[in-house]
Amino acid sequence: MRTQVILNPFADHGRAVESIASIRKKCQVFANTDLVLTDHAGHAAELARDAIAKGYELVIAAGGDGTIHEIVNGLMADGKSLTKLGLIPLGSGNDFAYGLGLHSDVDSAIKNIFTGSAKLIDVALIADDRGRQEYVANGLGIGFDATVSIQSRTITRVHGFALYALAALRTIAFYYQTPHLKIKFDNDSVEQAALLLAIGIGPRIGGGFYLTPDAIFDDGLLDSCLVDPMNRALMLRLLPEAMRGTHVTSNHVTMRRNNRIELTSDIALPIHVDGEIFAYHEDNVRHVTITTFQAALPVMFGDG
Repeated sequence: MRTQVILNPFADHGRAVESIASIRKKCQVFANTDLVLTDHAGHAAELARDAIAKGYELVIAAGGDGTIHEIVNGLMADGKSLTKLGLIPLGSGNDFAYGLGLHSDVDSAIKNIFTGSAKLIDVALIADDRGRQEYVANGLGIGFDATVSIQSRTITRVHGFALYALAALRTIAFYYQTPHLKIKFDNDSVEQAALLLAIGIGPRIGGGFYLTPDAIFDDGLLDSCLVDPMNRALMLRLLPEAMRGTHVTSNHVTMRRNNRIELTSDIALPIHVDGEIFAYHEDNVRHVTITTFQAALPVMFGDG
Protein backbone atom coordinates (compact mmCIF):
# COMPACT_ATOMS: atom_id res chain seq x y z
CA MET A 1 0.00 0.00 0.00
CA ARG A 2 1.55 3.31 -1.08
CA THR A 3 1.87 5.42 2.05
CA GLN A 4 2.65 9.05 2.77
CA VAL A 5 3.13 10.66 6.16
CA ILE A 6 2.15 14.32 6.41
CA LEU A 7 3.86 15.68 9.51
CA ASN A 8 3.32 19.08 11.06
CA PRO A 9 6.63 20.04 12.75
CA PHE A 10 4.89 22.92 14.55
CA ALA A 11 2.38 20.67 16.36
CA ASP A 12 2.40 20.71 20.16
CA HIS A 13 4.00 24.16 20.13
CA GLY A 14 6.91 23.00 17.99
CA ARG A 15 7.74 19.81 19.88
CA ALA A 16 6.63 17.59 16.99
CA VAL A 17 9.77 18.49 15.03
CA GLU A 18 11.71 16.25 17.41
CA SER A 19 9.79 13.19 16.14
CA ILE A 20 10.56 13.48 12.43
CA ALA A 21 13.57 11.14 12.24
CA SER A 22 12.03 8.59 14.58
CA ILE A 23 8.73 8.43 12.71
CA ARG A 24 10.45 8.17 9.36
CA LYS A 25 12.60 5.25 10.59
CA LYS A 26 9.79 3.39 12.37
CA CYS A 27 7.40 3.62 9.41
CA GLN A 28 10.05 2.21 7.08
CA VAL A 29 10.11 -0.96 9.18
CA PHE A 30 6.61 -1.76 7.92
CA ALA A 31 6.49 -0.23 4.44
CA ASN A 32 8.26 2.01 1.96
CA THR A 33 6.88 5.29 3.29
CA ASP A 34 7.34 8.84 2.06
CA LEU A 35 7.27 11.71 4.57
CA VAL A 36 6.52 15.36 3.86
CA LEU A 37 6.40 18.36 6.20
CA THR A 38 3.88 21.16 6.38
CA ASP A 39 5.14 24.72 6.51
CA HIS A 40 2.09 26.99 6.48
CA ALA A 41 -1.60 27.06 7.34
CA GLY A 42 -3.63 24.99 4.88
CA HIS A 43 -0.55 23.15 3.63
CA ALA A 44 -1.63 19.78 5.06
CA ALA A 45 -4.82 19.89 2.98
CA GLU A 46 -2.79 20.70 -0.13
CA LEU A 47 -0.41 17.83 0.55
CA ALA A 48 -3.31 15.43 1.11
CA ARG A 49 -4.87 16.38 -2.23
CA ASP A 50 -1.48 15.97 -3.88
CA ALA A 51 -1.10 12.53 -2.27
CA ILE A 52 -4.39 11.42 -3.80
CA ALA A 53 -3.31 12.70 -7.21
CA LYS A 54 -0.06 10.70 -6.92
CA GLY A 55 -1.91 7.50 -6.06
CA TYR A 56 -1.15 7.10 -2.36
CA GLU A 57 -3.62 4.70 -0.78
CA LEU A 58 -2.83 5.57 2.85
CA VAL A 59 -2.14 9.04 4.25
CA ILE A 60 -0.87 9.26 7.82
CA ALA A 61 -1.54 12.45 9.76
CA ALA A 62 1.31 13.14 12.19
CA GLY A 63 0.28 16.17 14.22
CA GLY A 64 -2.56 17.53 16.28
CA ASP A 65 -6.27 17.98 15.70
CA GLY A 66 -5.66 20.95 13.42
CA THR A 67 -3.40 18.90 11.18
CA ILE A 68 -5.97 16.11 11.05
CA HIS A 69 -8.69 18.62 10.21
CA GLU A 70 -6.74 19.91 7.23
CA ILE A 71 -5.83 16.44 5.97
CA VAL A 72 -9.43 15.22 6.22
CA ASN A 73 -10.49 18.24 4.16
CA GLY A 74 -7.85 17.31 1.60
CA LEU A 75 -8.98 13.68 1.44
CA MET A 76 -12.73 14.24 1.28
CA ALA A 77 -14.49 14.70 -2.05
CA ASP A 78 -18.25 14.66 -2.58
CA GLY A 79 -18.87 13.47 0.97
CA LYS A 80 -16.40 10.57 1.12
CA SER A 81 -12.73 9.59 1.04
CA LEU A 82 -11.36 6.64 -0.91
CA THR A 83 -7.95 7.09 0.73
CA LYS A 84 -7.31 5.56 4.15
CA LEU A 85 -6.27 7.77 7.07
CA GLY A 86 -3.74 6.79 9.72
CA LEU A 87 -3.10 8.79 12.89
CA ILE A 88 0.10 9.51 14.81
CA PRO A 89 -1.13 11.96 17.49
CA LEU A 90 1.50 14.63 18.14
CA GLY A 91 -0.69 17.53 19.25
CA SER A 92 -1.41 19.14 22.60
CA GLY A 93 -5.06 18.00 22.68
CA ASN A 94 -5.41 14.95 20.41
CA ASP A 95 -9.17 14.87 20.97
CA PHE A 96 -9.94 13.07 17.71
CA ALA A 97 -7.51 10.20 18.35
CA TYR A 98 -8.56 9.96 22.00
CA GLY A 99 -12.22 9.75 21.09
CA LEU A 100 -11.46 6.94 18.66
CA GLY A 101 -9.50 5.07 21.33
CA LEU A 102 -6.27 5.25 19.34
CA HIS A 103 -2.82 5.16 20.95
CA SER A 104 -1.00 8.41 21.62
CA ASP A 105 2.50 6.90 21.82
CA VAL A 106 4.30 6.86 18.50
CA ASP A 107 5.40 3.21 18.51
CA SER A 108 1.91 1.82 19.16
CA ALA A 109 0.28 4.24 16.74
CA ILE A 110 2.60 3.23 13.88
CA LYS A 111 2.23 -0.48 14.59
CA ASN A 112 -1.57 -0.24 14.62
CA ILE A 113 -1.63 1.69 11.35
CA PHE A 114 0.39 -0.89 9.44
CA THR A 115 -0.88 -4.08 11.08
CA GLY A 116 -4.52 -3.10 11.62
CA SER A 117 -7.50 -2.59 9.36
CA ALA A 118 -9.66 0.30 8.22
CA LYS A 119 -13.03 1.16 9.76
CA LEU A 120 -15.42 3.71 8.34
CA ILE A 121 -16.40 6.71 10.47
CA ASP A 122 -18.69 9.67 9.91
CA VAL A 123 -17.70 13.14 8.77
CA ALA A 124 -19.76 16.34 8.96
CA LEU A 125 -19.85 19.35 6.67
CA ILE A 126 -20.43 22.95 7.75
CA ALA A 127 -21.49 25.57 5.20
CA ASP A 128 -22.04 29.28 5.90
CA ASP A 129 -23.92 32.16 4.29
CA ARG A 130 -20.74 33.37 2.55
CA GLY A 131 -20.36 30.28 0.41
CA ARG A 132 -17.58 28.70 2.50
CA GLN A 133 -17.63 25.09 3.65
CA GLU A 134 -15.35 22.71 5.53
CA TYR A 135 -15.48 19.08 6.56
CA VAL A 136 -15.48 18.30 10.28
CA ALA A 137 -13.71 15.26 11.68
CA ASN A 138 -14.47 15.55 15.40
CA GLY A 139 -16.63 18.50 16.41
CA LEU A 140 -17.44 22.18 16.15
CA GLY A 141 -18.58 24.92 18.45
CA ILE A 142 -20.61 28.09 18.06
CA GLY A 143 -20.57 30.93 20.59
CA PHE A 144 -18.81 30.57 23.91
CA ASP A 145 -16.63 27.54 23.13
CA ALA A 146 -15.52 29.07 19.82
CA THR A 147 -14.44 32.15 21.76
CA VAL A 148 -12.45 29.84 24.07
CA SER A 149 -10.60 28.56 20.99
CA ILE A 150 -9.92 32.13 19.88
CA GLN A 151 -8.74 33.06 23.38
CA SER A 152 -6.42 30.03 23.55
CA ARG A 153 -4.39 31.47 20.70
CA THR A 154 -3.34 34.40 22.89
CA ILE A 155 -1.84 32.11 25.57
CA THR A 156 1.77 31.03 24.99
CA ARG A 157 3.23 29.65 28.23
CA VAL A 158 0.64 26.97 29.01
CA HIS A 159 0.12 23.80 26.98
CA GLY A 160 -2.26 20.85 26.73
CA PHE A 161 -5.50 20.72 28.67
CA ALA A 162 -4.36 23.54 31.00
CA LEU A 163 -4.26 25.85 27.98
CA TYR A 164 -7.93 25.30 27.16
CA ALA A 165 -8.97 25.43 30.82
CA LEU A 166 -7.25 28.81 31.26
CA ALA A 167 -8.77 30.06 28.02
CA ALA A 168 -12.21 29.00 29.29
CA LEU A 169 -11.70 30.92 32.54
CA ARG A 170 -10.60 34.01 30.63
CA THR A 171 -13.62 33.72 28.37
CA ILE A 172 -15.95 33.46 31.36
CA ALA A 173 -14.38 36.61 32.80
CA PHE A 174 -14.45 38.75 29.66
CA TYR A 175 -16.95 37.29 27.20
CA TYR A 176 -20.68 37.23 27.52
CA GLN A 177 -22.82 37.11 24.40
CA THR A 178 -26.04 35.20 24.02
CA PRO A 179 -27.11 35.36 20.38
CA HIS A 180 -30.74 34.76 19.61
CA LEU A 181 -30.78 31.63 17.50
CA LYS A 182 -33.34 30.10 15.19
CA ILE A 183 -32.33 26.44 14.89
CA LYS A 184 -33.73 23.52 12.92
CA PHE A 185 -32.72 20.14 14.29
CA ASP A 186 -33.83 18.03 11.33
CA ASN A 187 -37.52 18.98 11.22
CA ASP A 188 -37.80 20.35 14.78
CA SER A 189 -37.53 24.13 15.14
CA VAL A 190 -36.13 25.87 18.22
CA GLU A 191 -35.85 29.61 18.84
CA GLN A 192 -33.98 30.94 21.87
CA ALA A 193 -31.01 32.87 23.19
CA ALA A 194 -28.01 30.62 23.78
CA LEU A 195 -24.58 30.71 25.37
CA LEU A 196 -23.22 28.03 23.03
CA LEU A 197 -24.07 25.25 20.66
CA ALA A 198 -21.51 22.43 20.52
CA ILE A 199 -21.86 19.73 17.87
CA GLY A 200 -19.89 16.52 18.18
CA ILE A 201 -19.14 13.60 15.91
CA GLY A 202 -16.85 12.45 18.71
CA PRO A 203 -17.18 12.91 22.48
CA ARG A 204 -14.26 15.21 23.39
CA ILE A 205 -13.04 18.64 22.32
CA GLY A 206 -10.66 21.28 23.66
CA GLY A 207 -8.13 18.84 25.06
CA GLY A 208 -10.50 17.36 27.62
CA PHE A 209 -14.01 18.84 27.53
CA TYR A 210 -16.74 16.22 27.05
CA LEU A 211 -19.43 18.53 25.69
CA THR A 212 -21.00 15.66 23.72
CA PRO A 213 -19.91 12.70 25.89
CA ASP A 214 -22.17 10.11 24.26
CA ALA A 215 -21.26 10.94 20.66
CA ILE A 216 -20.30 7.94 18.52
CA PHE A 217 -18.14 8.29 15.41
CA ASP A 218 -20.06 5.78 13.30
CA ASP A 219 -23.75 6.20 14.15
CA GLY A 220 -24.56 8.67 11.35
CA LEU A 221 -25.73 11.29 13.84
CA LEU A 222 -24.62 14.69 15.12
CA ASP A 223 -24.72 14.99 18.90
CA SER A 224 -25.45 18.56 19.99
CA CYS A 225 -25.25 20.43 23.28
CA LEU A 226 -27.31 23.63 23.45
CA VAL A 227 -26.62 25.72 26.56
CA ASP A 228 -28.96 28.42 27.82
CA PRO A 229 -27.76 31.86 28.94
CA MET A 230 -26.52 31.85 32.55
CA ASN A 231 -24.60 34.02 34.98
CA ARG A 232 -20.87 33.70 35.49
CA ALA A 233 -21.18 31.92 38.83
CA LEU A 234 -23.22 29.15 37.23
CA MET A 235 -20.78 28.99 34.30
CA LEU A 236 -17.93 28.41 36.77
CA ARG A 237 -19.92 25.66 38.47
CA LEU A 238 -20.70 23.90 35.19
CA LEU A 239 -17.14 24.15 33.84
CA PRO A 240 -15.77 21.13 35.77
CA GLU A 241 -18.94 19.21 34.90
CA ALA A 242 -18.23 19.84 31.20
CA MET A 243 -14.79 18.31 31.76
CA ARG A 244 -16.46 15.12 33.04
CA GLY A 245 -19.48 15.14 30.73
CA THR A 246 -21.91 15.33 33.65
CA HIS A 247 -23.29 18.72 32.53
CA VAL A 248 -25.80 16.84 30.37
CA THR A 249 -28.19 16.53 33.33
CA SER A 250 -28.32 20.30 33.94
CA ASN A 251 -31.63 22.08 33.39
CA HIS A 252 -29.67 24.67 31.40
CA VAL A 253 -28.44 22.11 28.86
CA THR A 254 -30.33 20.32 26.07
CA MET A 255 -28.74 17.35 24.32
CA ARG A 256 -29.98 16.12 20.93
CA ARG A 257 -29.07 13.75 18.10
CA ASN A 258 -29.81 14.67 14.50
CA ASN A 259 -28.67 14.30 10.91
CA ARG A 260 -28.83 17.96 9.98
CA ILE A 261 -28.69 21.24 11.90
CA GLU A 262 -29.41 24.67 10.45
CA LEU A 263 -29.22 27.90 12.42
CA THR A 264 -29.61 31.63 11.98
CA SER A 265 -28.37 34.22 14.47
CA ASP A 266 -29.24 37.85 15.12
CA ILE A 267 -25.53 38.68 15.60
CA ALA A 268 -22.22 37.51 14.13
CA LEU A 269 -21.15 34.06 15.31
CA PRO A 270 -17.67 32.91 16.33
CA ILE A 271 -17.25 29.31 15.15
CA HIS A 272 -14.50 26.75 15.62
CA VAL A 273 -14.19 23.55 13.60
CA ASP A 274 -12.05 20.79 15.13
CA GLY A 275 -10.47 23.52 17.25
CA GLU A 276 -9.57 25.63 14.20
CA ILE A 277 -11.26 29.00 13.74
CA PHE A 278 -13.89 28.86 11.00
CA ALA A 279 -15.35 32.30 11.72
CA TYR A 280 -14.31 35.25 13.90
CA HIS A 281 -16.81 37.85 15.08
CA GLU A 282 -15.63 40.24 12.40
CA ASP A 283 -16.43 37.71 9.64
CA ASN A 284 -20.11 38.41 10.33
CA VAL A 285 -21.31 34.84 9.77
CA ARG A 286 -24.95 34.57 10.85
CA HIS A 287 -26.22 31.44 9.12
CA VAL A 288 -24.73 27.94 8.95
CA THR A 289 -25.86 24.45 8.02
CA ILE A 290 -24.23 21.30 9.38
CA THR A 291 -24.89 17.92 7.79
CA THR A 292 -23.45 14.47 8.41
CA PHE A 293 -22.00 11.95 5.96
CA GLN A 294 -22.19 8.44 7.37
CA ALA A 295 -19.33 5.96 6.88
CA ALA A 296 -17.40 8.54 4.86
CA LEU A 297 -13.80 8.22 6.09
CA PRO A 298 -11.73 5.00 6.40
CA VAL A 299 -9.47 5.21 9.48
CA MET A 300 -6.83 2.65 10.41
CA PHE A 301 -7.38 0.83 13.73
CA GLY A 302 -5.30 -1.86 15.40
CA ASP A 303 -6.75 -5.35 15.29
CA GLY A 304 -5.47 -6.23 18.74
